Amino acid sequence: MTKIAIIGAGLSGLSTAHFLKNHAEITLFEKACDVSGRISTRCAEPYFFDHGAQYFTARTKAFHDFIQPLINQGIIERWSARYVKFDRYQIIERKNWIDDEPRYVGVPGMNKIAKHLAEGLNININTKIVSLKRGDAWQLTDESGQLYSDFDWVISTAPSPQAAELLPKTFKYYDDIKDVEMRACFSLMLGFSENLPLEFEAAHVIHSDLSWIAVNSHKPGRTDRFTLMVHSSEEYSEAHIDDGRETVMQHLMNETSNVIGHDVSIADYKTVHGWRYANNAKRENCHIFLDQDLKLAACGDWCLGGRVEGAFTSAYNLFNAMKEMENI
Repeated sequence: MTKIAIIGAGLSGLSTAHFLKNHAEITLFEKACDVSGRISTRCAEPYFFDHGAQYFTARTKAFHDFIQPLINQGIIERWSARYVKFDRYQIIERKNWIDDEPRYVGVPGMNKIAKHLAEGLNININTKIVSLKRGDAWQLTDESGQLYSDFDWVISTAPSPQAAELLPKTFKYYDDIKDVEMRACFSLMLGFSENLPLEFEAAHVIHSDLSWIAVNSHKPGRTDRFTLMVHSSEEYSEAHIDDGRETVMQHLMNETSNVIGHDVSIADYKTVHGWRYANNAKRENCHIFLDQDLKLAACGDWCLGGRVEGAFTSAYNLFNAMKEMENI
């Protein structure tokens, strides 16, 4: 049977494995301590935060069909939030998502989706692949020097800058991947002993160092402990991604307090996480990165504008292309 190595166990990697598992022997390699990638959930009991993707939509039949069984099982539920848009400190738009396009979340955390998809798969966590070498087959080496050999195919689902760092320059689409720029983002996580009296549960922010504020604890299946999840703007993140985290956290807390009109420094729990490769610099769709000669491929949400559905669709398109080429 064909042996395939998939680098990354976020939604793209897990979706790719899901499609290929009945056609090939699959091994996934994930550098983090668990699966999920950017559909992650931070546990800081009694507080929980979806500190990557906040929610997702399902606009294609393929993705809707894919998530329907998870909806039926209660792993995914609709999030009907009161939504507002801030122009810096002023609300300029209001709507209720119960009357709008469905937004979905994993239950009880976004990472539940990844954990469900990972069941039964062969996944090496805490394993960062640092080099690829091809002889009769592909050989992977992790950062500790451990070798993983005899793979017919290697598929990278890492963010584009990391994929370009790992894949050989002879890869047919190396230059295309290297040209896909990604931007940073900070996730500010705040846990409170008392609820804040806000007019919203989800908010976009413009003309600010913030881009998003959510009452994470309002999502279905969460604990009662009040939590705020804040994302910084791309501009602020890019300019400060290497700054000290305490300085970043204090600035983002001050800005959050100013936007929502409540002092968030009273939070019992506060921390910040930096995502170096969070969003595409340009929201554009890329073609399928499949090199039949080298038996290398790449996919990810960055191929289709950075959305959660894009992560799935990129994997879905790659799988169909491999089938058409009769590579599996």
